[in-house]
Amino acid sequence: MSLELTKATSPSNSAFRVVCGKMVVNGNQNLHHEAIFGKLTSGDVSIEINGMVSPLNKNDIFFISPNNKYKLNGSDDAIVNVISLNFSNPSAVTQDFIPQSIIRALVNGNCTHFTVISPEEHSYDTLSNCMAIVTKAENEKSDYFQLQVYAKMYEMFYELFANGYIRIIDAETKSKKYRALMRVTNYVDEHYTEGVSLEEVANATGISRYYVSHLFKELMGTTFVGYVNELRLNRAAMLLVTTENPIIEIASLSGFNNLSNFNRAFKLHFGKTPSAYRKA
Repeated sequence: MSLELTKATSPSNSAFRVVCGKMVVNGNQNLHHEAIFGKLTSGDVSIEINGMVSPLNKNDIFFISPNNKYKLNGSDDAIVNVISLNFSNPSAVTQDFIPQSIIRALVNGNCTHFTVISPEEHSYDTLSNCMAIVTKAENEKSDYFQLQVYAKMYEMFYELFANGYIRIIDAETKSKKYRALMRVTNYVDEHYTEGVSLEEVANATGISRYYVSHLFKELMGTTFVGYVNELRLNRAAMLLVTTENPIIEIASLSGFNNLSNFNRAFKLHFGKTPSAYRKA
């Protein structure tokens, strides 16, 4: 399945097979062979990937590795500028001296699937500048533009890998990490309405607080707090439409001990207040 873009350039004749455009934000599930760099320039957007929802802030840059299912939900004024790279012929790409281990990790899913780089982070300015240069070069296609595209794409991948935004995971290590993550999420799924803390999870599973946080960031593209809040908010949304319980009671049943915090978190996540969500 190809990536659905609007106002897209024609595919570059470089081995990278670069296409620039604007991503269609329609809530549909996407699955394609391209790796994508995206930048939210206006509106509100959240990305649902691997069962987790990650809200984006304006100007955030994100990367999604190939062959991952995801959805983009957002407001009508959302604009997401995208650079896609087709890795369906990895042998052609490796001829340009990208290590085969990196290509295999990206194509086979043995790496971080999703990451977000916000404007205050170390690599942001470099990545943003590279994206702008690549997009301009692909749109104008002046003489020798491929050299500029090559240079900037290499630089972008260097920033992602060198600074730990994407990590390669060998099969054995990946298996161990997913087993550890399973222990953690099983415990959280049973206790998230009880005010569960990172320290409590660490003690209950025998996994250090640091490693628990690392597992969520690397394998799920979110934080421990983000995962817990996602569970609580989804439970609250379900209770709002299936019961007539007062909102303050639903907040408590979902793990929130403060009504104003619940209302704020719910509106940020769903775009509506709990009462408006119930009426809709």
